[in-house]
Amino acid sequence: MPADEAAVTANVAAALATISDRKLASTLKLRLIQPRWCLLEWDYGHPHHEFPEPRYPGFVVAEFVESGTGIAYSEYGFGPVNPWGLVWLERPGYGMDSGWYASLEGAFRESMAWDEPPPPGYEVE
Repeated sequence: MPADEAAVTANVAAALATISDRKLASTLKLRLIQPRWCLLEWDYGHPHHEFPEPRYPGFVVAEFVESGTGIAYSEYGFGPVNPWGLVWLERPGYGMDSGWYASLEGAFRESMAWDEPPPPGYEVE
């Protein structure tokens, strides 16, 4: 069963609490929205057996209106390993696996909304 809005809200809060860079966390917090359910386009292989089309449930959790992009959370597609993805707001989809991350912090650091360098030794998950 796909995550619901309450579960995603809790996941976002838990992920935000793990971010030690206070400036990054506060900047990201300003961009967070109430999780908005969506269907994300999947461009790889056959559709998931639970869904009739290659579109799977997800939630947009952050919006970067200036670039028309945001961060989505999904347990499908790349989600079992990397549930946080950079998406287009107008037509959200999974895109390439390189746009999906194990952490919310990783997704935000790689987004167009954050342009500061990572701390020494930081590696995107």
